[in-house]
Amino acid sequence: MPSLSTILGNHRAALEALHVREPQTHEDTGTLQGDSISGTFHEWQSGDRERRDESFGVRTERILRVGDRLWIQNANGEIRELQGLLARRQITQDFVDSGLFASHPEDVQYIGRTKLFDGREVYLLRVAPPGGEPYQIGIDPDTWLVDSTSYVDVDTTETALYSDYRVVDGLLIPYTEVDSDGDHAFDMTSRITSVTVDQPIAQDVFAPFTPAIVANAEPVTVPFEERGGLIFVRPTIEGKTYTFLVDSAAQADVFDTSLATELGLHPKGSVEIRGTGQTTSPGVVEAPAIALGGVTFPMHVATVLHLPELPRMSVEGILGYPFFAAAELRFDPTRQKLTIAQPGGLAPDGTRLDVDTDRELPEIDARVNDVQTRVIVDTGDTAELLLFKRFVDQHPGVVSLAQLGPTLNSGIGGSVATVGAIVGVLQLGPYRLYNRYANVVLGTHGAFADQDDGGNVGYGSLRNFVLTFDLADHALWLQQAQGFDDGRDRNVPQ
Repeated sequence: MPSLSTILGNHRAALEALHVREPQTHEDTGTLQGDSISGTFHEWQSGDRERRDESFGVRTERILRVGDRLWIQNANGEIRELQGLLARRQITQDFVDSGLFASHPEDVQYIGRTKLFDGREVYLLRVAPPGGEPYQIGIDPDTWLVDSTSYVDVDTTETALYSDYRVVDGLLIPYTEVDSDGDHAFDMTSRITSVTVDQPIAQDVFAPFTPAIVANAEPVTVPFEERGGLIFVRPTIEGKTYTFLVDSAAQADVFDTSLATELGLHPKGSVEIRGTGQTTSPGVVEAPAIALGGVTFPMHVATVLHLPELPRMSVEGILGYPFFAAAELRFDPTRQKLTIAQPGGLAPDGTRLDVDTDRELPEIDARVNDVQTRVIVDTGDTAELLLFKRFVDQHPGVVSLAQLGPTLNSGIGGSVATVGAIVGVLQLGPYRLYNRYANVVLGTHGAFADQDDGGNVGYGSLRNFVLTFDLADHALWLQQAQGFDDGRDRNVPQ
């Protein structure tokens, strides 16, 4: 078995033997295949500027990089600049792609020999550069090139396999890449069809993206309904009014299957959904315009899903991240009013909390019984607080699981076993909420098995505040609502 220094030395030697160099520019195109549909991609690189466009069925997504800054424009046109988890992953990906890892053994650990899911055997290394997220990479024992990269994402491992390496004018590039989360029915295969090196690239290729946002010049206020501890609004689609759940922790807008049928929409492809459990969507549709209070939201794509029945409420859809990202939204739980404005269009109200939107989720820093963690702001959860098993296991004594009995937490994909607990103090920015009823998730699969966050703050706690979401500015503003109750005087089980 070779040593780490031998593996890294052989990798450097392999690159030298292939006369690999960093070109001034390169451009490549290719095809995408997966989720029962096909698509194309187009990449450009010039110095420290890069761009990648993917067209996949009704979805088009773009990535733009200028120096150390990285932006993603999703299928609905919203733009987010990566500043959190995905930005840290990109640091590691660059460390691997550039070959720098082979010259920094202090950031690399040899794990052993293993077999990839396509049958190839590799030497497995753990790579963790300063500021980056840990990756595992597989080095081919014959070519000494990188055959795979992988990282942990929520409850699974995301793996990219590389093959058919070719050198084009000094640029080393794998012509085939297969991306998988272990459920091979959803594997995505990309194949390069053309590569050009050191040819001029038009400067407007790297022009900043234009965000898709609401167009109302002045703020508009509409009513919302609060039922069963959740927020509902009544948008119009093609002149007819429907009922939608407002869920800040949903990464997509969702149409119930019955609504898609009523609108004559035919889902394409299939989508893997990780909610309370794992399920499969019939696909995505090109969504018609959705309007609320006369404000049209620029949402172009919706995921189709059979939504579970809610107590005393029938819903046709869910407004998730694209809804929140297209506008600045202020929810007043006392007045049950929602104010809609262009991003940055509302006067600041309360205390600003920084929001990480890398994963198309609003994630903020919080303290749970004085333990620092990151939580998801979840208007689609009736609970006051949901804690993940990994967080509780990592911090023994942070909560007592003997206070309350077992429960079930239900949502997309089914239900998961939880156990009730009392959290003495939940701190959000300067605000301290006492005696929070919390559900500790016992499951190890699904969205609630997240390894990056400690849990979700549900609407049961959030309704103490006037909430202003300005995700374009990575901000959540909290102001005490008229009915603010910090829970200090609650009579809770001891």
